[in-house]
Amino acid sequence: MTGTVKLIVLLTALLLAAGCAGAPAPRPVSHGGSGPDPVFADRLMADGVPDPLGPDGPPGARAWTSAIQAPHRQTDRDVGAAGIAHGFLALAAATPDPVVRARHLAGARAAGDFLIGVSRDEPGRFPDYVDPSGPAARAYTSFDDGAAGIAEVLWRLGDATGDERYRAAARSAIGWVVGRAEGVDGVPCPQSCRWAWVDDDGATPPSYRHGMGEGQAGIVYALSVMAERIGDPVLAAHAAGGAAYLSSRLDPDGGLPERADEPRRNTGFLSGSAGAAFAFLRMYQATRDERWRRDAESALGFLDRTAQPAGGGLTWPILLGAGPAALTPDNPNRATGMEEGAAGIGWVSLQAHAILGDPRHLERARAAGRWLVDVALDEPVGRAWAEFEGSPTVHTATNSGAAGTGWFLDTLGRVTGDAEFTAAAHDARDWLLSVATPEHRWGATRVRGTWTLGGEPSWHWGAAGAMSFLARMEGGPVDSPAMQEVLVPLEGGAAGEPGK
Repeated sequence: MTGTVKLIVLLTALLLAAGCAGAPAPRPVSHGGSGPDPVFADRLMADGVPDPLGPDGPPGARAWTSAIQAPHRQTDRDVGAAGIAHGFLALAAATPDPVVRARHLAGARAAGDFLIGVSRDEPGRFPDYVDPSGPAARAYTSFDDGAAGIAEVLWRLGDATGDERYRAAARSAIGWVVGRAEGVDGVPCPQSCRWAWVDDDGATPPSYRHGMGEGQAGIVYALSVMAERIGDPVLAAHAAGGAAYLSSRLDPDGGLPERADEPRRNTGFLSGSAGAAFAFLRMYQATRDERWRRDAESALGFLDRTAQPAGGGLTWPILLGAGPAALTPDNPNRATGMEEGAAGIGWVSLQAHAILGDPRHLERARAAGRWLVDVALDEPVGRAWAEFEGSPTVHTATNSGAAGTGWFLDTLGRVTGDAEFTAAAHDARDWLLSVATPEHRWGATRVRGTWTLGGEPSWHWGAAGAMSFLARMEGGPVDSPAMQEVLVPLEGGAAGEPGK
C-alpha cells in the first residue's frame, strides 16, 4: 500500500470516527427475504419500560422515556407512545414473515395498551405524560400532541390486530375532541368550530393554533378521516365546521397566520400554509365540495408567491410578515425538512398534483427536490441535510432530518422516475445506517460533529420514524414521512395522473 493510499485510509477512518464514534458501516436492511431488518424495532421494544402503570395497568403495556422530554413518558404522536405505535405498525405492514410481524405488532400493542391505561379515569383524554410520580395535569387536542392523533393511530391498531379495545379507545378519543369544540364569534359549532390547543383546567390562557401539528388543520384532518372510517356524520360535520374556521383564517393571498394571536405567516407543513393545503385537500377528497379545492389552491398559491429560486430549484423562508402585503421574511432561514421546510412543501405538492391535476403542483415538488439535492451534505457515507441552509445542526429522523427528507425524495423519485431523487434517498438511507450505534439506536441531533439526545425513541425525532423510513426503502407499503399517511398512493405512472 502506498503512502498516499495509507493517508487516504487514515483520513477516512478519522472522519468516520468524528462523525459517529463506533458506528457500523452501512448494512443491508433486508432480513432473509422476510422484510426490513428487525434489529431496530427489537431494540426499540427492549428500550420500553414494562408495566409502566403498575399492577393495575393493562398487562403487556410499555412506555418509552423521551430523550427530548426527559424524564417523561410521553403519550403523543410527536415524542410519545402513539408515534411509536405508528412506527411498529409501519414495520408490521412491511414484514411478510408472520413471526417477525407478530413481534412488531406486539410493540404496537404495548404502546396502545399504555394509551388505554392512561385514559382510564377520563376516557378519551390523554395526559401529556404519565410518570411514576403521576400524570401531567395537561392534555392536548391536537394531532401531534394529543387526542386527535392518538385516535387515528389507535383505530389503525384495532384494524391491524382485530382488537376492538383499540377502536373503542379511538372512538372515545375523537369523541373527547368533539366535546372540546367551540363556536366562533357567536356562530355555533358545528357551523364553525375551533379548538384550544391545551386542556389544563384554565391554568393558561387558551391558545388557538392553526397548523397541522399543533392546531386546527390537524384536527380537521383527523375528524375527516375518522368520520369516514366510523361512518359518523357528527364527526364529518365537525370536520366541515373546523375547515370553515380554518378557511376564515387564510389571508387573501392564501397565507396562514400561525395562531390567533400570531399574525405572521408560516410556509411549512407543521404550522403553515402547506399543512392547511393538506387539510383542505383531505376535505375535498372526502366531500368533493369545490370550496375546499379553492382553499387548497389558495394556500398552495401562497407558496408559489413566496418561493425563492435557489440551487436549480425552489426553497422557502420559514416565516413571513403579517398580512398579504408582507412578503418579506421574518425568519429568512430556509429549512430542508418535513416540519418547516422544502420536503414537507414538496410532499404536499405531490398530493395536490395527484388529486387536483394541475401540473404546477408537480413542478413545485420537483423544484423542492432539486434544491434539496443541491444543499445535501456529503458525508463519509451517504448524504444528510442541515436543519436549515447553513445551519451546523443535522437531524436523523422524520421531522427535520434525513429520514423525512429522504422519504420525500424517494417518493418524488417514484412519481417522476428521476434517478437523481432516488439516488439522494438511497444516500439518506446509507447515512442513517452508518450513524446508527452498535446498539441499534440513533442520536437525534448532531451539532458541529457532536451527537446529542441519544436513544430517542419517537417518530418525529428518533427510532420509530427512522426505522419506518428504512422499511419504506425496503419496499414497505406505508408512505408517511409526515405523521399523517399520504392521501393517495404516490408511485410511478398512475400516481402522477390527476385524480389517481
